[in-house]
Amino acid sequence: MKLTLLLPGLNWLDAHDGAEVCRGLTLPALSTLLGRGRLLRHAPTLTTLYQHGLGVDGKGMAARYAATAALPAGHWLMADPVHVRIDRDRALLADVGVMRVAQDEAAALTASLNQHFAEDGLRFYPVEPGRWLLQLSAAADAVFTPLADAVGENVNAHLPVGPRGLHWSRLLNEMQMLLYTHPVNDARELGGELPVNSVWLWGEGKANAEEAAVPRVDLLLTDDALLQLQAMAVGVATESAPYDFAGLLEQTASLAGSGHVLLLQDRLLAAAQYRDAWGWREQLQRMESDWFQPLLQALKQGRLRQLHILSHGPAGVDVRIGRQDLWKFWQRPQSLAALY
Repeated sequence: MKLTLLLPGLNWLDAHDGAEVCRGLTLPALSTLLGRGRLLRHAPTLTTLYQHGLGVDGKGMAARYAATAALPAGHWLMADPVHVRIDRDRALLADVGVMRVAQDEAAALTASLNQHFAEDGLRFYPVEPGRWLLQLSAAADAVFTPLADAVGENVNAHLPVGPRGLHWSRLLNEMQMLLYTHPVNDARELGGELPVNSVWLWGEGKANAEEAAVPRVDLLLTDDALLQLQAMAVGVATESAPYDFAGLLEQTASLAGSGHVLLLQDRLLAAAQYRDAWGWREQLQRMESDWFQPLLQALKQGRLRQLHILSHGPAGVDVRIGRQDLWKFWQRPQSLAALY
């Protein structure tokens, strides 16, 4: 079996202090994989990393999601509820992963947005509590940053651009002002919850109906609903992601030896995005025992034909390693700290 392992968050996202954050980590199996494999340095965005294995470009996510929700064809944007926090001279974005949003709260918030922006030809749909859609009367004519690439980052560096970028930035400001004073958010703050004080617009355009005519993988293992949706569109079977390597073997037992599995293991991502150094280090140590050691052993025993590891960010890596590579004793193990 060939395994492509997407590991978002494997590398600390602030490269200037990555070596310091990694100091003292003991990860012998991961270091061996990095050192013995054919390692290339690359720095894709998180969205690009997710799309790599499926061979898709990710365009038209909002329209595709609207179709699955039985909404009419037209011009759509994702309008996901988010929390923006001012931190010194920047505004940091947090997604619904750190908030609990109820369906009645989503309905009340979007009802107010619909009332305010009706004259602009905008209509919000709270398809799920943490996933909203925005229907437009015409094409947005702007370029938006996918939510995954903006979480934990400075919002001001990811505002809409393009011919009508300024127009959408103005509308976003209006949305934020409306949500900031909304009674739902007042109640949330009284209850100790983060307010939903903004939305994040993205996913514009039309999906390419011919993309990935020949799927690159036989099976996708992920808990990411949008990635599952993309896989379904190109005919790739999907299952939930296993917790550890033993679970992977159980889920892929029926695949032929030549099968190619794409696994998204995002256990490190949240700590990396929100710059939780202690949490990130703790998760890496768990990954060493749950994944890196068993993967190394499986390569030695021939249960894995090839392992391809990909990560994102300024210190991102692209590592390919086969059983024969493990005999390259002259190539020393490579620590994570050395990547910075």
